[in-house]
Amino acid sequence: MDKFINNQEFMVELFDDEEQAERAGEIGAAILEARSLRLTDIVVEMEGESAAGYKRIQRFLAKADPRTALWRLFQEDAEFVIGDPTEIERPDARKTEYVGTLKDGKTRGFWALMLATPYRGRAIPCGMVTYSSKTIAQGMDSRNLNHFRAFDGLKDMLGGRPLVLDREFSYLELMLNLFEEQINWVIRLNLRANPPKFYDDDGREVTLTISPGEIVVLNHVWYMGKVCMNVIGTWKKGLAEPMWVMTNLEAKIGLRIYFPPHENRGNVPRPEKLAGVDQAYE
Repeated sequence: MDKFINNQEFMVELFDDEEQAERAGEIGAAILEARSLRLTDIVVEMEGESAAGYKRIQRFLAKADPRTALWRLFQEDAEFVIGDPTEIERPDARKTEYVGTLKDGKTRGFWALMLATPYRGRAIPCGMVTYSSKTIAQGMDSRNLNHFRAFDGLKDMLGGRPLVLDREFSYLELMLNLFEEQINWVIRLNLRANPPKFYDDDGREVTLTISPGEIVVLNHVWYMGKVCMNVIGTWKKGLAEPMWVMTNLEAKIGLRIYFPPHENRGNVPRPEKLAGVDQAYE
């Protein structure tokens, strides 16, 4: 099988305008060569003077919408869609308008919330939303609203496919939003800080207890008393702690999607590590 793709021919599939496709091919090739998304690194790999390359990129971005084009990479036969927020460090970008500080409150950077579909053991990005502490402050915005914005752009393509999300999406406001938008989901439960409480139909609290080697299923429980879901826990041999997954699908289906059996694990990318995303920003 030919593992190499003609960059120019590939861009024609993403951009209808021939000139935009040609320019996207040039920029894409420079990005791959530079192994960076920083403009100063990209223009070095483009033909001609760096100043001219910079102008070509700016003209392209003024006319084209790469994020809309990215949706064309959505894999129609995918069983689910993965969401993963990635911290992008930009320690030297002191004058860049969209760069703020990351979780540690010190490092300069921003977040890229990537959406991707699995394909042959990899994850093919099909959508992206970026935000930072600075853009949130400027726009009277929030992290949660940016999450909603990303998933809202995806819902028409999802159909019955679930979103597969890691622990940072384990919060009530998101699940209420997904319920309202009728989006299926599989989310790893965050039990580290201020763990949520679950209740049964009679309002009695349900405790999450499990022993090593066990699988525990809790059907029809209420997250914080507000969202009905199924929860499944597994404590695999060799792991220091159990893992709990919550979903509005059948519990065992949710576990299979998030934590596939050992023999199939290499074929399913994990939501907390989209293949190629972190490397692209290094």
